[in-house]
Amino acid sequence: MYEKEPRSGIWWVRYTADGKIKREKIGRKSDAIALYQKRKSEVRAAVKLPENMRHKGETVAAIVDRALTWYESRGSKNLRTVKGHMVAIKEGLGSRVAADLKPSDVDEWIGLHKEWTPATMNRHKATLGKSLQLAVVAGHLTRNVARLVTARRENNGRVRWLQDDEESRIVAAIKEQCPSQLPAFYVATNTGMRQGEQFSLTWDQIDFERRKIFLHTTKNGSSREVPMNKTVAALLTDLHAARTNEWVFQAEKFKTKRRLINPRQWFETVLADAKVRNFHWHDLRHTFASRLVMKGIDLHTVSKLMGHKTLTVTQRYAHLSPEHNLAAVEVLDAA
Repeated sequence: MYEKEPRSGIWWVRYTADGKIKREKIGRKSDAIALYQKRKSEVRAAVKLPENMRHKGETVAAIVDRALTWYESRGSKNLRTVKGHMVAIKEGLGSRVAADLKPSDVDEWIGLHKEWTPATMNRHKATLGKSLQLAVVAGHLTRNVARLVTARRENNGRVRWLQDDEESRIVAAIKEQCPSQLPAFYVATNTGMRQGEQFSLTWDQIDFERRKIFLHTTKNGSSREVPMNKTVAALLTDLHAARTNEWVFQAEKFKTKRRLINPRQWFETVLADAKVRNFHWHDLRHTFASRLVMKGIDLHTVSKLMGHKTLTVTQRYAHLSPEHNLAAVEVLDAA
C-alpha cells in the first residue's frame, strides 16, 4: 500500500497476480488495507481477477451531482445559479472520467462558449472547481485540475447608471405591467443593496425604529447595516402592513405569495417596454453609488454604504465628481 502523492490521503494497492503487477486506487487508508487483504486472499485462492484492475474513478457528472447535494444541504443562496452551471458542465464534460481530466480539457471546454462573457466563463470554472475540490476532500480524486486553469480577465470597470428620463420610462412600465414590484425597484435605487442581499430579506432584518436594514451575510462574508431613507422606510412600512409571510419581496406571478428570488423575468420585460438598453438589475446598485458621488458625497462614505471591503472598488465612481476634483486643485491657487 502506498500514497502516490505523499500526504494526499489517497492510498493505492499494488500486488502481483498471474505474474503481472496490478495497481488500484482506493482512497482512505483503512479501505486500502481492507482491499489489500481481500486481493491477497483471492490470489491465494487462485480466483481469476479481471484483466484491468485499475480503478477508473467517477465521471464528472457523478462528482457534480454529489456537489449539488452538498450545496443543497447548506441552503446556498446562489443554488439556482449553481444548478445552471452544473447543467452546462454535465452536458460538456459529464461523460469524462474525472481522474483523467486535464487542465487543458477544462480550458478548451470553457473557450468553446463564445457567447459567454468572461465573468460567466469564470463562474462556470469556479463551480466545476468547487465540485472537484469536494471530490478531493472526500477521497475520490487526487487533485483539482480546474485550479490550474487561468481565469478570464473580466471588465469590472463598467459603470452604467440610470438617466432621469430612463427612470421615468421604467417606472411608467412597472406601473403598467407589474405595479407590485415598484417598491423593489425603488429600494434598489435608494439602498444600493446587491440583488442577493435584497431578495433574501426577511422582516426580522428590518428595524423600523432605527431605520436600519441588517444584512447577516454579504458577498464579503461579513454583516453590515444599511440605512433607510424616508422613501425606503415608507415603502417597507406599506409592505409590512400587507405581509403574508416572512419574505419582504414577493414573486409577481404567484397568487399564493412566495419569495421573489430573481427579478430578471419581469425586469427585462419592463426594460424592453421602456426602451432602455444595455441595463441590468445590478446597474441599479451603480445608480445608487453614482448619484451619491454626483451629489458630492465622499468616496469613503459611499464605500461604506456599498459594503465594499476596500476603497479601491469604489474608485470607479471617482470620475463622477468633477466639482470635488476641481475644488481640490483650487487650493493651490493661493500659492
